Amino acid sequence: MADIVSFPKRGLVCVSGPDAATLLDGLLTHNVEGAGPEACVYTAMLTPQGKFLFELFITVPEVGTYWIDVSEPASFAKRLSLYRLRSKVTIEDKSEAFVVGAAWQTSALPSSAMSYPDPRNAQLPHRFIAPRADLALGDDAVAFQAYEQERLSLGVPDLGADLLVEKDFILEGLMDEMGGVDFHKGCYVGQEMTSRMKRRTTVKTKLCRVRFDGAAPEFETPILADGWEVGRMRSTGAGVGLALIRFDRAQKAISEGHELRAGDQAVQLDPLDWMVVPA
Repeated sequence: MADIVSFPKRGLVCVSGPDAATLLDGLLTHNVEGAGPEACVYTAMLTPQGKFLFELFITVPEVGTYWIDVSEPASFAKRLSLYRLRSKVTIEDKSEAFVVGAAWQTSALPSSAMSYPDPRNAQLPHRFIAPRADLALGDDAVAFQAYEQERLSLGVPDLGADLLVEKDFILEGLMDEMGGVDFHKGCYVGQEMTSRMKRRTTVKTKLCRVRFDGAAPEFETPILADGWEVGRMRSTGAGVGLALIRFDRAQKAISEGHELRAGDQAVQLDPLDWMVVPA
């Protein structure tokens, strides 16, 4: 197996300047003060209605400079620029010059790389950011497939892959359980809906690890029980995947003896012990 893997849909956006922290803190679900060269702040950017936009991993290579590992970096940089107004901030998409990825063996990384534990789950490989010119990447498709299988086996969502942009909510994506939301920080875009969902415990639908035999169901395949939809498939690997499950409906169907099926495939719910399962 390869020692490192690059993430094909993720890139690096650099935000710097005297107003950088203030700008980011006013937009994201976590303050950025905890970020450092080897410490990551895991956070998200939302719509004003509280819907998911971007999942972010933020590190600080030097004071006043924030490196943001994000999917669709060009779209994120453009969205961030809309909020800049007169702030003294520079926003740069550096994805051409840098690689974002993960390392099973950090010793395989060049000295110019910055690596840190994945804040979502300590069992995942360390994430890294490294100059593209300093990396010798092998068969990345095989390495990425191995990484995805490990991620799915651990039941860890990749929100950029497992939530629908501007449709799903981050609490449905287990971001509370993974430490991606600070419910005590100041205001940010989308805070009102996120706080209301947490306070009123209205999160009935969540991503959940599922098991199946045979061919993996396609993305967004409806999961049915006795003809009623109880969820939708999201990312899949060999025999395991994540699905967005409406738990009250699914649990009622299971208690009545109905099988859950995604197309021709039977699926079984297999939630992790760290997940808060809706009652």
